[in-house]
Amino acid sequence: MPVASASVSVVLPSYNERANIVEAIQRIIQSLGPLLLEIIIVDDDSPDRTWEAAEQLHEPKCRVIRRTDRRGLASALADGTRAAKGAIVVWLDCDLGIPPEDILRLIEKLDKYEVAIGSRYVKEGMDTRPKFRAFLSLVFNTYTRLLLGRHFWDWTSGFAAARRDVLERIPLSPNGFGEYFVEWVYACTKQKVTMIEVPYRYGLRKAGVSKTDGNIWRFLQLSFGYALRVLAIRIGGGSRSS
Repeated sequence: MPVASASVSVVLPSYNERANIVEAIQRIIQSLGPLLLEIIIVDDDSPDRTWEAAEQLHEPKCRVIRRTDRRGLASALADGTRAAKGAIVVWLDCDLGIPPEDILRLIEKLDKYEVAIGSRYVKEGMDTRPKFRAFLSLVFNTYTRLLLGRHFWDWTSGFAAARRDVLERIPLSPNGFGEYFVEWVYACTKQKVTMIEVPYRYGLRKAGVSKTDGNIWRFLQLSFGYALRVLAIRIGGGSRSS
């Protein structure tokens, strides 16, 4: 796929991200330029009216899906990637912990690969969050590598670019929180999708409160759920719920 002529859809799941959403949109537009077809913001009816801040930009390339009947990161991404029209679909958090400028580094790899994933754990990648939080993520990723495959490093990245035909064959699961990513990468591996990990520097959100980093007990609870799902994926041989 010649990247120079590709159209790119960027999916941003959001909940109470009013402090970050405008800057995220503007930086994505500036970074991708003519490659950008659309930005799809999937907002779970945020009490801080994130959806309103995005709509008030009146940016023609920005589309807001305001969900009043569903909740959750995985289902937001499933809805957003399914609605995307670009030949390339990218997704990432809109809290600016992942630099929007790194999107281009991922999509440039799609000339040779079907999927490119931002990775904290390959050479030159980095997790710059507080050491204990970064250590827990590393422990979980090591556990996942042991169970699902040592060929892959960042099983909980959540920052990816994929050719749309891959997502049509292997859609994201709408279930759970961040577990969808582990399941999707494993399914891609099973179906021999060509993938590459691209180093990036992951940091703290620019503003607002994290859904996981701000509460260690919530993070541990999610990690336990992830661990069980990884085990289920391993035992089930990659069967996926829809």
